[in-house]
Amino acid sequence: MKLTAWGNYPILDANIEYFSSITELQNILKSGEKLIIYGNGRSYGDQALGKHVVISKKYNYITQFDTQKGVITCHCGVTLEEILDVIVPKGWFLPVTPGTKYITVGGAVASDVHGKNHHKEGTFCDHVLSIDVMLPSGSIVTCSKKKNQELFKATCGGNGLTCVILNVTFSLKKIETAYITQRTIKAKNIEQLLHAIEKNEHYTYAVAWIDCVAKGKI
Repeated sequence: MKLTAWGNYPILDANIEYFSSITELQNILKSGEKLIIYGNGRSYGDQALGKHVVISKKYNYITQFDTQKGVITCHCGVTLEEILDVIVPKGWFLPVTPGTKYITVGGAVASDVHGKNHHKEGTFCDHVLSIDVMLPSGSIVTCSKKKNQELFKATCGGNGLTCVILNVTFSLKKIETAYITQRTIKAKNIEQLLHAIEKNEHYTYAVAWIDCVAKGKI
């Protein structure tokens, strides 16, 4: 089957398998073949592509949600969109939101995604409390910043090369209001832009767009 990522390059012929349970994944790993886990195909690059690809989209349940503390546990195949549909009506939001809500939670951990609040609240994995992973042997290990630390650090941002991410528990962000206060600043060049960013770094979210066809001083 032809498979690609968000960038639509490269397009590869891949042997594709799905899993919806622990047992199914363990049986896939028993083959001993080299493989890579693939989420929802929204990665910019080709790190989730290969000859043997295991797609996690069918392993996609939210298993726990503490509406008082704002802590959620879900399978790796759950997308951020699916989580938002559940948590926003309860007054919670994602701690870190990347450029698309169509990525899986497993992909968010594997790529350690960042958002427009990176300068204030870090990356997605800064808010992960624990992850359950499956090793190539089929055994399951729970790791966190305090337990099995080295595996946790290697898996967060590890592009799926250390193990299979199964379940992720992470903290949410309380929604304070339905309104957004926004400030827009127009800069004439890069120097002014950098100055504006530094001057307004106290804002939780910040983003800059550059007009690449504009003429004059850069």
